[in-house]
Amino acid sequence: GLATQAIALQVGSNYRTGDVNPTNNTVAVRDSSGNISANVFNGISTSARYADLAEKYTTDQEHPIGTAMEICTHGDHEAGPAKASSMAIGVISAEPAYLMNSEAEGQAIGLKGRVPVRVKGAVKKGEAVYAWEDGVCSTVQTTALVGIALEASDDESEKLIECVLKV
Repeated sequence: GLATQAIALQVGSNYRTGDVNPTNNTVAVRDSSGNISANVFNGISTSARYADLAEKYTTDQEHPIGTAMEICTHGDHEAGPAKASSMAIGVISAEPAYLMNSEAEGQAIGLKGRVPVRVKGAVKKGEAVYAWEDGVCSTVQTTALVGIALEASDDESEKLIECVLKV
């Protein structure tokens, strides 16, 4: 038959009501924006909205998106801004597609994928970018390869350039 109104859904021998909040023993219902909220989803994802794989590391302070990072050998924090002589581990992520250790303290550092990177100086698409100073990158070759530029800019000042990470 045709149901014109329902207040609960039978699941096995129990009846469940719908809720837009992640509430135990309810059926997930879209909110007014079309989003569904849940605490944990067990399943298989076939796509992601964002582009990088990131992990949280403690930092000495909040660093801007795109800052190239290295492992710190001093202090209580794990990562800090990379420099020309560093071995870069990644870049502060804007919106990771997958965030490891999401409940840990610290900032999300992109390890693989596409991320915006702070670059000073002109850059050509396909050109390598390297950590230079204070987590800002350049096309001047150093030992601290960060990534490959996916876009070009003639602007000599600092800006964000989307790069594929090569750390």
